[in-house]
Amino acid sequence: MSVIALGMFDGVHRGHQKVLARAVSRAKQLKVPAIAITFSPHPQELICPERGLKLLTTLSEREALLAEVGIDRVVVIKFDQRLQKLTAEEFIKQYLVARLGVSEVFVGYDYAFGASRTGDIANLKKWAKIFGFKLVVVPPVKCGNKPVKSSVIRELIAAGKFNQAIKLLGHPYQITGKVGRGRGVGKGLGFPTANLQVAKDKLIPAHGVYAGEVNGEKCAVNIGDQPTFGLNRPAVEVHILNLKANLRGKLLQVDLKKRLRAEQQFSDVEKLKSQIRQDLAQIKACQGKVKMSGS
Repeated sequence: MSVIALGMFDGVHRGHQKVLARAVSRAKQLKVPAIAITFSPHPQELICPERGLKLLTTLSEREALLAEVGIDRVVVIKFDQRLQKLTAEEFIKQYLVARLGVSEVFVGYDYAFGASRTGDIANLKKWAKIFGFKLVVVPPVKCGNKPVKSSVIRELIAAGKFNQAIKLLGHPYQITGKVGRGRGVGKGLGFPTANLQVAKDKLIPAHGVYAGEVNGEKCAVNIGDQPTFGLNRPAVEVHILNLKANLRGKLLQVDLKKRLRAEQQFSDVEKLKSQIRQDLAQIKACQGKVKMSGS
């Protein structure tokens, strides 16, 4: 037997957290595993690749966040052409019933899946009766009068409204990447940075300067083209305040917490240095981590 939270869970935002928390709580009551099902790649990447969808979480980031809210096991189902053609009813038979022995399923209020999205709430209720499991539909978490949704958060982050997006996420925005060779600009200014090589399908926030943390240490993150130096290749540059070690080749997870300002072009290097010192002073004053919850 198992309790299953079913969804894509991109971002593991406050709405997802409510679904997951309900599933985890119920699994503890029944003394069975709490399982989250997610998909990779994102279905939209196969169904409508022309959209160029960028994700709030890579698969590894998503799995870590799901574990953080108490999920015992994450089942990652490969989304390919075979799965795309599978009806919702067949999916329930093959995965939820036969493979996972489901006793209860938790979904968000607007969840739908399967070929032609036939696995909507109405049909899920019907199949729950047929296959003998309990369905729990969790109402939306709202900010103002609007439900918290991954699509809304993506739009906010891309538009530079990062601090609004963080409120909907309910946790810092993670960017994970291997530290590669940078352009030496930060080091030349006296503020050495680690250049992150980020997954192609990861949504990179709008250009600007951000406050964050790496392994509990505060950091400044510059995302952009560094226009003061006439460089036009976007980069994610991380300056960790209390670290002098060489990070080249290491995998770094940066938790972005706040957007301080938009990218700027300065008339000379000294003005840029002065602004960086102001940015770092702001970052030192930033509060601790945003805590995830299921409400």
